[in-house]
Amino acid sequence: MNTNIPAQAVYLAIFFLLLFSLPDRSLALEVVDISGRQVWAPDQVVRLVALRGALSLAVYLELSDRVVGVESQETADSRWVGSRGRTYRMAHPELGGLPVVASRQQLQPEKILAVAPDLIVLGSGNRHEAETLERQTRIPVVLVGSGDLGGERELFYQSLRLFGRLTGTEDRARAVIDRIDRETAALAGRVAAIAPTARKKVYIGGLQFKVAHGILGTSRDYPPFQMAGALNVVDALPVDRQLVRGRFSLKLETFVGLEPEVVFICGGGLDLVNEDLRKPVYRQAHPLQGQPLHLLLPHYYGADPATVLSEAWYVGKVLYPELFHDIDIAAKADQLYGFFVGRPLYQEMADLFGGFTVFRPADRQE
Repeated sequence: MNTNIPAQAVYLAIFFLLLFSLPDRSLALEVVDISGRQVWAPDQVVRLVALRGALSLAVYLELSDRVVGVESQETADSRWVGSRGRTYRMAHPELGGLPVVASRQQLQPEKILAVAPDLIVLGSGNRHEAETLERQTRIPVVLVGSGDLGGERELFYQSLRLFGRLTGTEDRARAVIDRIDRETAALAGRVAAIAPTARKKVYIGGLQFKVAHGILGTSRDYPPFQMAGALNVVDALPVDRQLVRGRFSLKLETFVGLEPEVVFICGGGLDLVNEDLRKPVYRQAHPLQGQPLHLLLPHYYGADPATVLSEAWYVGKVLYPELFHDIDIAAKADQLYGFFVGRPLYQEMADLFGGFTVFRPADRQE
């Protein structure tokens, strides 16, 4: 007799057993999620599943101890863009030991049911997906958005407020929003007196989106530049392609004609940037002539307010040192990481990506 039962059959058995034996829930809280769906949720959320970027929001709201299942990408060292430098995950390694209930591409209702959450929160997706998962699990599903600190800041704030209301962490949600507003106001105050014509022109390369990029991987409407009073030289360029969180790949002939005063490089793309710097066409390009490159830390996955704000303070210190002379950037970054994700992380990020520092192209040539 064959006693080897396929794993899929076991999961299906658990799925149907749990589906028809779930306890009655007190669905006493009615909310409207970012897709406009009306959702009835429990008045107490003790067990939480947060997927597709929503886990970062759970950490900002100090809910990591309520999370009972995660995506496969949170448990393994993988090579997908954005996998390294996810500060919410670095600060909470215990999340990597939780049961896997989905991947970034595929929700797995039978595995979600097996961890019996009170609430499922999705950081991306659509109304149909959320309704289907709720029907399959009979567990409330709420859509939020990971947002950013740029054009989607209000989405980020709205999602924090909604998540906070659902989990009884409204005070923490307000504190997170207030801290971001205070930091951006402090930055704005330092550069307010700089005339528009005196603001430094800047460029950033090496940004990640979909795949890793070299010097030509850039962004318009880049939040740290906006916060620090910098003029991004690509903001005025026409872009004939779809942007990914404001990011796109510049054409080489366009890049060589730019005239930034200061060039920044995202540490996440440094390997490809170094490859570019070995090519004469880049070494001789006007934007890279006779000036150092300033390294920044990546923040591709989720809003990552601690890294974005730390970067804005560093950009300000590089561009306008007389206005930021009192800022110890490592200490400032650790204050922000401690507040947003619960643990100082600057040295760990610096070990991965070089930190907020300088290198000259000549130092990287072979």
